[in-house]
This record gives sequence, structure tokens and C-alpha cells, in this order.
Amino acid sequence: MDHKAWCRTALEAKGVFRTAWLLDAFDAVDRTAFVPARFWVPEKDGAGRYLLVDRERDEEAWLRAVYDSHRSCITQIDDGAVASTGPARGDFTSSVSAPDIAFEKLCHLELAAGQRVFEVGSGLGFHTALLCERVGSQQVTAKEVDPGLTAAGLANLKRAGYTPAVVCGDGLKGWAQRAPFDRLISTAALRNRIPTAWREQMSDGGIIVTPFGTAYANAGLLKLTLRGGVASGRFVGGCSYMWVRSQRPGRRIGELGEARTTVSALDPGEVMQGTWQQDFVVGLQVPDISFAHRGEGQDRELQLWNEPGTCVTQVRYDAWWEPGAVTVWGPRNLWDEVVGAFTVWCEMGRPDITRFGLTVNAHGQRLWLDNPQHDITNRL
Repeated sequence: MDHKAWCRTALEAKGVFRTAWLLDAFDAVDRTAFVPARFWVPEKDGAGRYLLVDRERDEEAWLRAVYDSHRSCITQIDDGAVASTGPARGDFTSSVSAPDIAFEKLCHLELAAGQRVFEVGSGLGFHTALLCERVGSQQVTAKEVDPGLTAAGLANLKRAGYTPAVVCGDGLKGWAQRAPFDRLISTAALRNRIPTAWREQMSDGGIIVTPFGTAYANAGLLKLTLRGGVASGRFVGGCSYMWVRSQRPGRRIGELGEARTTVSALDPGEVMQGTWQQDFVVGLQVPDISFAHRGEGQDRELQLWNEPGTCVTQVRYDAWWEPGAVTVWGPRNLWDEVVGAFTVWCEMGRPDITRFGLTVNAHGQRLWLDNPQHDITNRL
């Protein structure tokens, strides 16, 4: 079986080759040169562990996973603390992105031959190689925060014949010595804010494409254009990427004091079991709130906590209308805040994610609906 041809056909069917260079780059870059012999897939076994794919044990399965158009190859768990020797539990901390979202992002980048491009999170080099195919290695600058991944990525790129400028460091700081850049693309998700360095190191007319989310929902793909030092643009779709390491949401819970109980205005199932777009828009309004579920059936509960870990709220799904269904620790009732954000979204007519946008300048960041003049920051 020609796995690359199989992947190519799937990507053509998804319409991600909207400009000719993307198809040329797909054909030119050997994805297998940038994927390790052993990696995990986002699929669990009966024990709740992520499955490992091993080229030596089953090359056919390895190739099928490498060229799966919609699944990433997970190359690191828990910042490298987990060895790739078998199925594993933990948090994904690096991957070779799924081909469909990688090319979708590149479509939005509008990258022209000869432009200077900055990549945040070069990883093992596959995405970097695609950029090199378009603009030439000398026009590509990349930063990778993980030293081991930086070294491995550089080695992969060199073996494949690419020589971009790649350095280990914090991509949120840009790379002033190589600026200005015509394009910037990130392979990790920002949380809440666009870095000042990104805006300041772009040329006028430059484009930024980055995953963007909140602690509540990591799901947006944002495209900004720079004009006169101001970055502005819409969310162009959805994607789910690992967080930029310095912006991972906190999981700590501090001393909370006495609990109090109250009632819920809405069925938590109506608020929490909607679409990903609903979650994303709610998250824009409550960006410091995280949530998780626990229990099953009558014991199912929603738990919400804030970034500092000073507030926790639990909501019971069963008999949610009864007094005492909501338990609150700390000064904020986080469930009331989430319900309030849901209400605002409903009052706006439940708009699609692509109707929202951001404008960022030296004075701050504003959220808008439909156009930059319709500022909804204060409303939220």
C-alpha cells in the first residue's frame, strides 16, 4: 500500500491544498524522516493507556499511523519523563501534527515565495520542512523550547537537506536578531494573550496564525494581520494543540475554607454538553476557569476551579434543580460565572466562532464580534 498516496487523497478530499505550493510541499517532504521509530497515538487500550506504535514490530501499522491524515503522532509525554517503550499514561507534550490541521494552518498563513517566516515550536522538523519548501531554508527562523527536540529536529532537517535557522528558546519572545518577519506560525496554543514580541517583530502587512484558547476551552485558530503596529483578525476555525509550556493552566488548589451551597439556574448538561464552539466562546468570557468531570450516572459531578486555586465550585448533575446542588468554596461562585457567560452567548444569537476576533496594540487586547468596531470586551 502507498500510504503517502492514501494520505494525499484524504487531504485533497478535505480541501486543504487550496494553493498549489501546499500540494508540492506535501509531495516533496518525506514525513517518515521526521517521525521516530516509536511513538504513541491518541487512542487508549483497555487499561486507559495510550497505544505505542513501533516500526520494528509492525512497519505497516507504523506507516499507517504516520500517514493518518487526521491524527498526530505523539512523540513526547510528560516532557519526556515517559519512555517510549510501551503503552503509557500522561499528558501529551510534543507531537508531529496531523497532516490535515498542519496544511489547514498553512492555507491561512498565505505564505509567498521569498517571505521571511518565524515558526514557534519546530519540534522534530516536519512543519519546518514544509515552510522551507515554500520560501527556502534561509528565510525560515524557528524556536523550540525543548533542548532534546531542538537537537533531534535539527538533525532530521539536516539529513533531509534543509538548513533553516533553528534555536532552542522561548518562542514567545520571538527572535529579534532575525526580525522583522513577514509571517509567524505557531505549533503550540497560546492562552489568553498575544505576546508583545510577536506583534513588535512583524513587518507591516504581516500575518500571524496561531492556535489560541483559554483554560476553559483550547480550541480556536486565530489569524491576525499587522497594520501600523496593530494586530487584528478573526478566529478562522478550530484546532486543539498542546499549550505553550509557560502558559499551561494551573492545577493547584489552595486552602479553601468553609463550603456553602446554593442552587443552579440551569441544567449543567445544557451548558456543558454543547458544541466545542459553544465551549470556546464561553471560555473567552471566563478565561481563568478550568473544569473537569468525575463520577458516573447519579454520581456525576462537574468541578470548576480558578487559575490561582482559590475558588472551587462543584455542580451535581442529578437533581440539579434542588437546593444544595451547587457547592462553592472561596469568594467566587464559578458556576454562576459560567452560566452568565452562556447567557451572554445566547443573547448574542449563539454566534459561530468565526464571527469573533481580536485586536491587539500597545495598550492591550480587545475582543470583538463581526468587526473591530463592535467591541464586546467590556460586555464579557
